[in-house]
Amino acid sequence: MNTEDCNKQGYYILNSTNLLVKYLYAHLLFLLFMSLFRLSFFLYYNPLESLQGFYLDIFNAFMLGFRIDLTVIGYIQALPTILIIANYYIKKEYFFAVIQKISLYYLFIMYSITSLLLVSDFGFYSYFKEHINILFFGLLDDDTRALAVTIWQNYNVVAITLIAAVYFSFLYWTIKRIFLLKKKLSQPFLTKKYVIPFFLILITLNFLAIRGTFGMYPLGKMIPNISTNEFINQVSQNGVRAFASAYSYRKKYLEKEYDLIKKTGFKNNIEKAFEIYKATDQIDRKNLLNNITFTTKENLEEYNVVVIIVESFGLPIIKYSDETFNLLGDLKSHFQEDLLFTECISSANGTILNLQSLLLNIPYLPNSFALSQSIHKQTSFTYSPAFLYTQNGYETSFIYGGDLTWRDLGSFIKFQGYKNLEGKTHIFNNIQHFDSYDYFHPWGIHDEFLYQHIFNKLKSANQKQFIMALTTNNHPPYNIPKQYHENLPKLTPELEDIITGDKHLAKERFASFQYALHSLSNFLDKLKSSPLKDNTIVVVTADDHTVDGIMKYHDRALFQSKNIPLYFYLPAKLKNTLNPDLQAPASHKDIFPTLYNLTLNKQKFIAIGNNLFDTDSKKIGFNGGNMIVHTPKGTKQLKSLEEKTEDEDLLYYKASLAISEYLLNQF
Repeated sequence: MNTEDCNKQGYYILNSTNLLVKYLYAHLLFLLFMSLFRLSFFLYYNPLESLQGFYLDIFNAFMLGFRIDLTVIGYIQALPTILIIANYYIKKEYFFAVIQKISLYYLFIMYSITSLLLVSDFGFYSYFKEHINILFFGLLDDDTRALAVTIWQNYNVVAITLIAAVYFSFLYWTIKRIFLLKKKLSQPFLTKKYVIPFFLILITLNFLAIRGTFGMYPLGKMIPNISTNEFINQVSQNGVRAFASAYSYRKKYLEKEYDLIKKTGFKNNIEKAFEIYKATDQIDRKNLLNNITFTTKENLEEYNVVVIIVESFGLPIIKYSDETFNLLGDLKSHFQEDLLFTECISSANGTILNLQSLLLNIPYLPNSFALSQSIHKQTSFTYSPAFLYTQNGYETSFIYGGDLTWRDLGSFIKFQGYKNLEGKTHIFNNIQHFDSYDYFHPWGIHDEFLYQHIFNKLKSANQKQFIMALTTNNHPPYNIPKQYHENLPKLTPELEDIITGDKHLAKERFASFQYALHSLSNFLDKLKSSPLKDNTIVVVTADDHTVDGIMKYHDRALFQSKNIPLYFYLPAKLKNTLNPDLQAPASHKDIFPTLYNLTLNKQKFIAIGNNLFDTDSKKIGFNGGNMIVHTPKGTKQLKSLEEKTEDEDLLYYKASLAISEYLLNQF
């Protein structure tokens, strides 16, 4: 090789290595930013009273987090690594010039997307106490205008926009400065014979950065726990990997790869699931659905049935209600007079998924998506509540305080046996109007008007009514009507200690919470003061417990994070015949088996849940969002659907999930 060729060879080696060094500088700075962001996450959401005994765990969480951040950088660097190697072999000036030019924009775009996902994850955690999961895609499907109003009212959008503009400007300026740096290497440190080994090492290091570990599973797929404290374990994760994992679940679902029967270990052996569920091997193997088919007793009395789902009505915060923090108000007397199951947990995390569990009378299937936005949106699940009540002479209505276009809800529910579908506009058109009243908020109509509509419907009905209703207050941006003049709840020192995050926003949240409960209480007062009290059953529960996102617990945190009320108003002649255990564990799946046995006469029905008023039935609650099982013995949790377990309750839960999917597959 002559001197000219050697110089040319050295020139391209020098170009490639200098460009690689610039990428390295940029990545190190961005890794520092990601670590600082993780520190902000830790300081903002930390629920620990004391860090004593957790210092090593916290250090390990940050080190693990750094490795997870490095996997993100590894993916970002993959394309530049290929281009840098290609540059050496192509040996064209214009090609190197193009790489130099696009590197600035490529890194700016990649870092910007990463930053947006980190911030989105931060906000998502404030509501769900989890990093981004499949519910994130549900939020993207929400009412765009209402989301915009929520963000505008709850956050200082102008300040956030300015901060974002400054941040992205600084990010662009920093990357540009790095790529404008003079060559850091003036002489090539590699001779030709070492170039190929160097590139092989470079590819290997990039691969290891992406994989994050020498272990069997890539770090992004299997993030180990490093502490007995769940929050510290959460610190390691970042929004990008959480988003990627959630997207993978969504993609599999959309490609119809979701197979819960397989995941729970009952593939080609579904009969075993029914044996576990029935606690016997003496099952009907010819028609497996007969094993979850029951018959109600003789019920000759006729009752209206009203099931109300109150937005975000978590129970743990209620114990702090007093004269200062007057959250519960007059609803307290109803809870004391009637039947309140205090050990109930929500089926899922998120309104649409909990509503779906109630509509179809099944547990929430972990990592599944809303059926209203799936290939099943026009499937009639004819075993479900509205069909049964229609068969028994009821007029059936679904009443939602918002728009029925939300999550394609109306399109789905019209196939589920409801005669009447009524949203905010229908409610508004069928109530008494007053001048200067404030009727609407960004997500729908204020709760008091929804209850007024329900009462009017019951009062004017000429046949038995089955009504399921979902409220919309107690939801960001936490608006209350201007005509509401109650003494708003004030944060006490005790509450200041357990509430995390923005205290001003927490006060707005609790004002909306109080209004929602006040509206419910007024409805119950009105119903109990009318003839309807003798022929109407009212069930009140919640979709989820979003105060969990800003609340610390002193005990039973796993249970309390999902704890919602399950309240029954029963006419006196019916209530006096019952003696239920109000401390019995429960979840949404148990509501309709209980109601069927109170209201339907010798009716066959399919159910996974149990009759709460039957002293001999199994009492157990399921939350599929976190795979939590609440039992009389305590609260348990599956780490994954594939987890092998000998625990009787966890096996019962897995079997119930497999049976639920088997049931849905029949339609």
